[in-house]
Amino acid sequence: MTNMKKLVCMVPAVLLIFSCTFFPQKGNPLEMYDESVLQEDFYQFRRILEKKAVCLYTDKVKLNTMLDEAEASLTDAMTEEEFYRLLAPIVAELKCGHSFLSVSEAAEEYMKDSGLFFPLEVRILNNYLYVIKDPYNTGIKPGVKILSINGEKAETVIQKILSNMPTDGNDTGRKRYDAEKWFASMYYSFIDTPALFILEVLDVAGLKTSVTVPGVHDRSLVKTSMGIVHDTVNAPYRLEIKDTYASAAIPSFAYRDLQSYKDDLHLFFSDIKARKIDNLILDVRGNYGGSPEPTIALFAYLIERPTVFFADDNPFYLSKWKKPVKPSEMKFSGNLYVLMDEAGFSMNSFLLSLLKYHKIGILVGAKSAGGYMCSDASMNAVLRNTGIRLLYSTDVFKTAVEGFPTGEGVEPDISIEWTIEDYVSGSDPVMKAVREML
Repeated sequence: MTNMKKLVCMVPAVLLIFSCTFFPQKGNPLEMYDESVLQEDFYQFRRILEKKAVCLYTDKVKLNTMLDEAEASLTDAMTEEEFYRLLAPIVAELKCGHSFLSVSEAAEEYMKDSGLFFPLEVRILNNYLYVIKDPYNTGIKPGVKILSINGEKAETVIQKILSNMPTDGNDTGRKRYDAEKWFASMYYSFIDTPALFILEVLDVAGLKTSVTVPGVHDRSLVKTSMGIVHDTVNAPYRLEIKDTYASAAIPSFAYRDLQSYKDDLHLFFSDIKARKIDNLILDVRGNYGGSPEPTIALFAYLIERPTVFFADDNPFYLSKWKKPVKPSEMKFSGNLYVLMDEAGFSMNSFLLSLLKYHKIGILVGAKSAGGYMCSDASMNAVLRNTGIRLLYSTDVFKTAVEGFPTGEGVEPDISIEWTIEDYVSGSDPVMKAVREML
């Protein structure tokens, strides 16, 4: 439900606070900021978190302790990188999946122009780090377990990264999901920026070796915490009809050409009805959410009777969707299988909560990151001196369900766990399980 106020065109959603004082136009990570300048930025940062952020799932006592400790540590000059690493775990403590801290635009450009990054694609399984692809031909084979990076245990590296990753409430799955998907950039942002990576690895035969691989310069590896979510906007959806089932893969609920999206859904479900297809696989994995309109447009094809989407105590500008949603004339009445994962958040987790609550379809995969309630109507701020960017939520939203735990994701009806063999081979155990059900 990203930038809800902006998307529903009721009130402005972006607040830019900035100044050119001491701003590093070239994003030089070695530029030092004076203690007084950092304190000014920290005061702005602290005031936003204490006075403006909604803090739905935040332990405010712990947050204040972290703020006090960070403020007390501002006794020397720091680079933007060091200051960013000081603030990031505090934003993570908001426990809000719509709150992000990102480096300055200049620093992001510096990363794109000059950064050297970890060259392997990895997955995190049971707090172990595994290689699944070697896209830059380092010679390390997929399936290898990484035991340490530059002398630091892989488990420690993982925990350091996860401690800086935003997510909602008590969720842990999305932290892992995001960290492994953008491991190279998260290592650069939160751990270190080395030119060489000395890896201690354990191969599939149980042989332990040490390997040195160079960092790679690739602009596509650069990703800020905010960019992880926002880059899914307009992600292509795929609607297909097979002989015995139909499938809809919808990786986002944020589409600029909303009418084309609605038209495609109408044609898709009309074709399903005309061809009397009894089975539908809805794949919303990797979907961080979006806005109400595209989500509820899909919801209308999945319900049998008028169903309320948003609870009555939501903000006034959602009044359009507090009334019962009418089922589409082309509604699907067959067997629905919903593929879900740890990315499921915001409008996606709202949809999942309603499907779960009304027992619509079978949910298969992994627990979603978000549940039936979250905070959004997010606002942007830029710290005046360092240019570090902060997104924070200001209002609470919830779906019309009862009895669901707060701060918890939606549980699947059938849980499917991936193995390292699945990742290395490129197989999809969740889709496989559903096709076997068909």
